[in-house]
Amino acid sequence: MKFNIAILVKYLCRKVFLIGVLLIVSNQITLGQEFLINIENAIRTGNAKKICVYSDKYIDLTFSENTNTYSKKQAEIIIQKFFSKVEPKDFSKINKGISHTNNTIYYIGTLSTSNGTYQVYMFF
Repeated sequence: MKFNIAILVKYLCRKVFLIGVLLIVSNQITLGQEFLINIENAIRTGNAKKICVYSDKYIDLTFSENTNTYSKKQAEIIIQKFFSKVEPKDFSKINKGISHTNNTIYYIGTLSTSNGTYQVYMFF
């Protein structure tokens, strides 16, 4: 039986590549959970600036079934106005996961405020 170095090298390269991909994915999952925790804390404390840190240039906001797209700065002002009107008391996660259809992270929670409770849906 002959020992083929090329096959061994190819096999090892695949294993190293697979391990590298797994490390990157596990790192992204950890970072993803960290940013969600930071956003959760920002909602709980009513800090619009910290929420918007994790957004892109534009944010889609929906209030009472009306959706509009705002710049990051405009969205921060609108969210801060909302927080000043309702005074957040607590925020709790209901569900989170990854949509396999379009590979987006979703996060659903309940915001308790001085003015009642609100359902919060976030997509990343």
